[in-house]
Amino acid sequence: MKKILALLTAAMMIVGLTACGSTESKTTSKPEENKETTNSGETSGTSETPEKAEDSNIRVGVILKTLSSEYWSYVAAGVKQAGEDLGVTVDLQGPASETAYDEQNNMIETMLSSPDLDAFVISPLQPESVVSVIGDTKVPVLFVDTDAPYDNKISYIGTGNYQAAYLGGEYAAKKAGKGAKAVIIGGVQGNTSSDEREKGYREALEAYGVEVAAVQYAEGLADKAASIMENLLTSLDNDVDIVLCNNDEIATGASRAVEQAGLSDVIIVGFDGIQAGVQNVADGKFTATVAQSPFDMGYTAVEKAVAAAKGEDVMTYIDTGAIVITSENAETYLAELKSKLN
Repeated sequence: MKKILALLTAAMMIVGLTACGSTESKTTSKPEENKETTNSGETSGTSETPEKAEDSNIRVGVILKTLSSEYWSYVAAGVKQAGEDLGVTVDLQGPASETAYDEQNNMIETMLSSPDLDAFVISPLQPESVVSVIGDTKVPVLFVDTDAPYDNKISYIGTGNYQAAYLGGEYAAKKAGKGAKAVIIGGVQGNTSSDEREKGYREALEAYGVEVAAVQYAEGLADKAASIMENLLTSLDNDVDIVLCNNDEIATGASRAVEQAGLSDVIIVGFDGIQAGVQNVADGKFTATVAQSPFDMGYTAVEKAVAAAKGEDVMTYIDTGAIVITSENAETYLAELKSKLN
């Protein structure tokens, strides 16, 4: 009996020791306690390390329509500022001009082939063509300034081109009055932004009883616009009250032709609100320009691209707004523009 009791006591001591060892092992193996699940389903530490340590590994590719114009320099400035503020790497590129279609497509192919790209922002020169080049990439794709019919698009960030042009057309129509005659000088025919602006201008004019006598396309070039405007004035016997332009470069060319024709009361409206355009309004060479928010466009595009790269929800359409700049607010807006590029 004593032997049996001794054996039972020894067995109980062994079980107790085993249980203590098991409890200690569980206590020292809980590394998951200080982690949480993000929207993307991944885990990230909740220590005091800021998110920028994680964001610094994010690379956003941005291809604009060009980097060689004042308007796009504002978009580029916003892109760069967002990259600095968010602590992410931004690869910013753009073709030589807004008609360098093949160059932009080649840039897209090269950028999307990069293995460390986390999000992609594009302002397409030819939306349909660009969509084909993008294909079925797994990288989040966002469009800035100009939208495109891409099925897997995360977001479009930019001006509502139709609504903004309608504002400009409405301003001109009210100023000229019912029965006036207008011409529209567009950008690149078939380009989404240009077509939407033309539509906004046209519908505003028609709503206020203004005749649209002609529509021509200057591909964003001042010299071509000047030649077009000169021909229009000749063919219409100088009977033009309003000239609505796709951008401020075109308005510059058109105003030159109008001035050379000796006309002083033609209402000329530009679009974009770049420094040169706003200065022309202040100087009385333009009547108005529809100002976009290109700096904000660029900044917001990168901001939302980073959010998409982290698996966060992003609105499918973000309107960055537009206002009509006239002689009344030109100087104030000009000062604001200059501050963006300092």
